[in-house]
Amino acid sequence: MKRSNFFRIVVIGAAFASGSAFADGADPQEVVYRAAASGEAQLQQTLSAGTPVDIADDDGETALMEAADKGNVSAVQLLLAKGAQVNRRDEDGKTALMMAADEGHTAVVKVLLAAGADASLKDKDGETALMKAEEERHADTAEALRAAAGAVAAPQTGPLTGKQGQKAVLRAAYGGEAQLRALLEGGTSVDAAPADGETALMEAADKGNLAAVQVLLKCGAQPNAKDDEGNTAIMEAAGDGYTAIVQALLAAGADPNFRDEDGETALMKAEKDHHTETAAALRAAGAK
Repeated sequence: MKRSNFFRIVVIGAAFASGSAFADGADPQEVVYRAAASGEAQLQQTLSAGTPVDIADDDGETALMEAADKGNVSAVQLLLAKGAQVNRRDEDGKTALMMAADEGHTAVVKVLLAAGADASLKDKDGETALMKAEEERHADTAEALRAAAGAVAAPQTGPLTGKQGQKAVLRAAYGGEAQLRALLEGGTSVDAAPADGETALMEAADKGNLAAVQVLLKCGAQPNAKDDEGNTAIMEAAGDGYTAIVQALLAAGADPNFRDEDGETALMKAEKDHHTETAAALRAAGAK
């Protein structure tokens, strides 16, 4: 029997024995998280059954990571008090601090930092907790991370490619034209993309960030670049009803009649989700 399955049985068996509400077939890490969320007594009972506080699911996620991701400060504090490893990583290299930062849970970030969380660690995409907070525009969280020793990663040297390049371009675009141009001068392509072909322009369009879209276009981003499913930035914006972004992309030369691998155009996506204003803007540009 696999070790993870053994611990799953131990945890759920103990939950049944105690008559708790946690014997519901959840992952063992989720059972520990729920116990922590219920307080000291329930967590102690779960751990007394021999379940490690850092037991993880198949993706390597622990209860501490789950609590951090959900912004549950009390559960985070209790798990740390019971010995949870603050810098443990999941299979993607993410830590509890990164998960809290990505969601903008500033209070959790501060608790984790006080417990020794390393803000300089990077996940498999080369991103730190600070980078995640900045990318999602969590200003308070980013400020807390900058105040922590070692939170700011050393400047990158040389051109960045793939996922790392795309994320760097997007972060720089959030910071403005000067910041993006400084990155591009180092050799990084404004259209850098991971294996799935999604560029920073596509992601900015999908997130509705007009300012970033404008900066990227001004710095030479290709408006008609396609990802591996045939999607373009204008399709991403149209599907979400971001009319101003659609108009900015059209003005930059985006072709509204390209089709993705499912045969859908930007107009079809806008109409499918009932974005009437966006659809009207596309029709005015000759979309079919």
